[in-house]
Amino acid sequence: MRTIKRWTTGIFSRVDWAVSQIENQEALINSALKESRETVAKAKVQMGRVRQDGEKLRQRLQSEEEGIVRWRERAIQVAKSDEQRALECLKRSKKAEQQRDQLLLRVKEHTQVEQQLAKDVGIMEERLTELMEKRNLMRTRQSRAEALNNIQTCSSVGNSDVDDIFDRWEMRVTEKELATECAIGTDPLEESFVSEETETELRDELRQLLNQQ
Repeated sequence: MRTIKRWTTGIFSRVDWAVSQIENQEALINSALKESRETVAKAKVQMGRVRQDGEKLRQRLQSEEEGIVRWRERAIQVAKSDEQRALECLKRSKKAEQQRDQLLLRVKEHTQVEQQLAKDVGIMEERLTELMEKRNLMRTRQSRAEALNNIQTCSSVGNSDVDDIFDRWEMRVTEKELATECAIGTDPLEESFVSEETETELRDELRQLLNQQ
């Protein structure tokens, strides 16, 4: 039990220390939780052994109680025919009673230890669950805080600043478009033919309109 208490005090005090640090808290907490789970597992194994020992003691106690009854019955059976054997049976019964009384004390003490150990392990499990829930809550709060901070950063850019950004962007695009048009250039001969063809098409369309009158 003292070993388990030392484990409990050491592990959970380190967890509390980790929470107070300003560095990578989650990594520290995860490491402490891992060690805590291992400690709880060891405590459960130890508790299982204690229970096995207690069960063996109770079985021995039951065996001694049965021996008391059995030797008394034998004493009664042989009392008339063999007094010495009957007396020897009573001696065995008395010895079994002494063993039973000693075992009763041991079983009582062991039961108290077993119950206290189970209580300590239960407290450790509750503490571990509490720490895991706190870790998960802090994860959620941190994610929410980071999301709100990102939103706040975006919102801090004013509308005028956004308009200026779009204006500068449009100016750059326009400059590139103008530069591209200049690079392409024009062909005077091509333009003259296009102009004449366009004018001819317009004259034909006008003539058709007049004929419809």
